[in-house]
Amino acid sequence: MIVMKFGGSSVGSSEAIHQVSQVVSNAREQKPVVVVSALRGITDTLIQTAKQAQSRQSSPESLVAVLRERHATVCEELGLDPTPLLEPLSELEEFLHGVYFLRELTPRSHDFIVSHGEVLSSRIVAAYLSKVGLPAHPVTGWDIGILTDNNFGQANVLPATDTRVKERCEFEASIPIVTGFLAGSESGERTTLGRGGSDYTAAILGRALNAEEIQIWTDVSGIYSADPRVVPTAFSLAELSFEEAAELAFFGAKVLHPKTIEPAVEAGIPVRVLNTFEPQHPGTTIVGGTRSTSRAIVGLAAKKNNAILALESTRMLDAEGYLARVFETLHRHQISVDAIATSEVSVCMTVEPRYHTALDTAAGDLQAVADVDVRPGRSLICAVGQGIRENPGTAAQVFKAMGDAGINIEMISMGSSKINLTFVVADEDTQSAMRALHDAMIV
Repeated sequence: MIVMKFGGSSVGSSEAIHQVSQVVSNAREQKPVVVVSALRGITDTLIQTAKQAQSRQSSPESLVAVLRERHATVCEELGLDPTPLLEPLSELEEFLHGVYFLRELTPRSHDFIVSHGEVLSSRIVAAYLSKVGLPAHPVTGWDIGILTDNNFGQANVLPATDTRVKERCEFEASIPIVTGFLAGSESGERTTLGRGGSDYTAAILGRALNAEEIQIWTDVSGIYSADPRVVPTAFSLAELSFEEAAELAFFGAKVLHPKTIEPAVEAGIPVRVLNTFEPQHPGTTIVGGTRSTSRAIVGLAAKKNNAILALESTRMLDAEGYLARVFETLHRHQISVDAIATSEVSVCMTVEPRYHTALDTAAGDLQAVADVDVRPGRSLICAVGQGIRENPGTAAQVFKAMGDAGINIEMISMGSSKINLTFVVADEDTQSAMRALHDAMIV
């Protein structure tokens, strides 16, 4: 048995859903359990729908009409009757009336609203598969047994899930088309699993059902050595370790959020990232543990528009609790940092764009303990590879490539995993840095 997850781009149109049917048909003998995301863009639309209902910017009828038109068009293009498939929209419209009149949008209500994207896509995909001779049935995340707490928006999966899924998953007579991203609480409320939730659903099902493989189908052929839009010579990687995939994703490679596949990796189930629209491509396999590699660095990723927060003070010398005060201030302002580098009298860290407004305020408070310098417009470049810890001189090669390209490095941080080397450059140097490093270390 295998688990096949199709993201929003793979179910974003009637043509894409037809392609999904071909991919699933080719895997029929492997007893697939299929997980689907909402149609591309629909989750964002539902989030806006919730906000507009709360603020009374639009009526529930007009908001649902937009959703109905998009899904009805896909149904009709697939030769399906939209009326029975889109029944959940009537319930959604009633619910939105409550939000509209009360002007209240709780996290629980928000999860209920956004759940409709996957509910509708699973019904449409199941109906089309059945139409083309692949008997299938839609099933929600809560009905298949994924049990969570009530942390709406970022629900935590409970241990009872594995047993419940084993008892409830039926795939002998027809193919289950499971809603990704969605689950249910012990009190019977709909919950969502947060960023990368559909990948997480696939991993949960794969572990519970002891799948042979989990396949993540998207619109790119695996995970690349760098963003091909930035580095024309980038190529699809045949294999990555879980650690390598995690580092690349955190620093900007958006194909997969590895935190969501931890259940599969812990269970020793391989995960493959594949292209729905190029199904013959082998994609990238993510494996647990270490792996053999001839390259010190296998991939690069970049995060732009960060700020460097630099603190300098002689009061750091032999001062107990100095860093504790710094991070207490950042915590009070709800600021998280990414990379960090320290010396006897200074500490530098990078801060993502979403925290920049709070950083302006926090900088004033930090003036009480240090001289503060905030430098916006900075990019983190992350070089990843298990070979970094095994090949002496790798860092020297990286910095030589930057020097040869005339690029100034403002900060350096070595990850505790010792498989990534992160440094900071000006935003305008990002593309040049990525290309120079890729040419020097990977191609």
